[in-house]
Amino acid sequence: MQHIEEDYGDNHDTREKIIIDGLRELYLSEILCDATIVTTGKRFPCHRVVLSSVSPYFQVLFTCPMKESQSCEVSLLDIPSSVVKVILDFIYTGDAFLSMENIEELFTVSSRLQIRPMQDLCSRFLTKNMNPENCLWVYRLAHGHNDKRLLDTAIHCISQHLTSLSETEDFLHLELSEVTRILSSDQLMVSSELTIHNLACRWWKYQSTEDNPLPEELLKVVRFPLMTPEELANVNLDIISRNPPQTSTEFHLRQGMFDDLILCTEMEQMIGDENHFHIHSYDPVADSWGKLPFINPLFGHGLVVVGTNLYVSGGMNEKNSASSSLHVYDSIRNGWKELPSMAQPRYLHGFLNHRDALYALGGSDYNETLSSVECFNLIENCWTSTSSLPLPLRGFVSAQFRGKLFLIGGHTDSVKKSLQFPGFLIYDISSDTWSQFPLHAVFLAAGAVVLDDKLYVIGHYDSRHGHFQAYPNYNEYQTYMLYDEEQVSTTRSFCMDHLGRMSQSNIPPIEESLELSSVVVWKHRIYIVGGNGESSTIEMFYWSPGEPRWTTCHKKIPFYFLGEGEVAMQVPMKRFHTLIPGRKSDYNLWTEDDDNKTEKGCWSIQNRHVF
Repeated sequence: MQHIEEDYGDNHDTREKIIIDGLRELYLSEILCDATIVTTGKRFPCHRVVLSSVSPYFQVLFTCPMKESQSCEVSLLDIPSSVVKVILDFIYTGDAFLSMENIEELFTVSSRLQIRPMQDLCSRFLTKNMNPENCLWVYRLAHGHNDKRLLDTAIHCISQHLTSLSETEDFLHLELSEVTRILSSDQLMVSSELTIHNLACRWWKYQSTEDNPLPEELLKVVRFPLMTPEELANVNLDIISRNPPQTSTEFHLRQGMFDDLILCTEMEQMIGDENHFHIHSYDPVADSWGKLPFINPLFGHGLVVVGTNLYVSGGMNEKNSASSSLHVYDSIRNGWKELPSMAQPRYLHGFLNHRDALYALGGSDYNETLSSVECFNLIENCWTSTSSLPLPLRGFVSAQFRGKLFLIGGHTDSVKKSLQFPGFLIYDISSDTWSQFPLHAVFLAAGAVVLDDKLYVIGHYDSRHGHFQAYPNYNEYQTYMLYDEEQVSTTRSFCMDHLGRMSQSNIPPIEESLELSSVVVWKHRIYIVGGNGESSTIEMFYWSPGEPRWTTCHKKIPFYFLGEGEVAMQVPMKRFHTLIPGRKSDYNLWTEDDDNKTEKGCWSIQNRHVF
């Protein structure tokens, strides 16, 4: 007998729709029902197999020797019939009407009945509708039902607004386990540990009818080693004696104890034609510049930030030799460490991070353009090879976006000839596969950054107009459209979604032509940093989605920056430097008095060692 297989064209959506529509019809028509859910004033005929398929709770009731398995009736008299109806409608149709009025009951009941899809739907709804006014309520709800994902989201929201929330009645009515979990979080946006101590005391004073000392659970959440001598003077000595200093392994800064800086590497021409590189740090809040130590004189290197660590890969050294090195700068310990080198020297390459892995992509080894890709595992501390690029590529811009690596524009090689690449590549990390797509014009970009679940490509117009990788002048930008006005209303800058599809965007043009600049995201802003502009000073610009124009920063860039690389990174506030166990002293500049070792302006690493 010949086996015949029904062909639905692998259209799973069609088959799922047929099944869902069929179940809905059986439910609404009360056909083949073999179970009943009983609430106050209403009975709901349904199907045991359907309920058991989505709920371990119902599965046990209908399969174990219990009265429900014999009578096929489940009594839920303490649950409003309106809530049961919403849950059953969701089970049979996939649709549910959620509101802030019914969400608590739906979340609680679906948790009790172990209907996971409904729990997840409620959790996503609460996450989407969370705000400073309800985050404490959501936190208590998540804490009571052990919803880790919702709990983490609520903690994050509370952390951003802790000071104002601590003045509310909701904060004072938290349980001890709830308040200790909140005050234990590393995410808290507080710049002084004394604030945490005062909040703990305020909560405890409200709970205690007498002047009792803080309980042990609250004492443990206060990180006394983070307090300065002046702050400790405001703390009861008896409290400190009951809570001895923590060891260095227990030392953690809160989120609010870091400065969010923009870091950029810069090359300076020194006496004797010797080039030197520095990492300059820009604080957008203070609108001020500073410096951090850098290790090697390289250009065309890759920069990636993971947490409080800055990773630097490859680059070209002063001898025109490509490097395969990998170094990491720990902003907490203020020191560099050399990590295992790449198998392939490379510069002008892509360098991206996803979860616990760093990816070095393409570039050049000075002799030829590369297509190879290497992956560094941050846990195992080693490099492995992954699928190569579909073509050799260097000088492109890149970004990691929802588990995919985007490489846009750049140069490739063809028979010893350098060609501009009019397209972009997408690497799917989960499947280890590459896809290649065309762009409708030659594109040389300043940067690709991800913000608000969009990939923003901030671009240049090409060398045909006499400006290599330059932004069009504000008055001329209509001439240099990447696409026709009817297709996408955009200048050379545009947006993509995670599938690489162009999307409508209203990115305003920059008001000054720039070349060899870079782009970085800082919080909810996109910054254009450096470059060779038409004015005599080098400026920075920033823009937030929704704003009508780019804003010029008041502070000029105090050095000549030509897009060597920039990232946003968290660095401990200076007030905590001396409190951090094992942190190296600040790096100083050599001077002519230091045994004439080198000219003033070069970095000297005091007490240099690898941690």
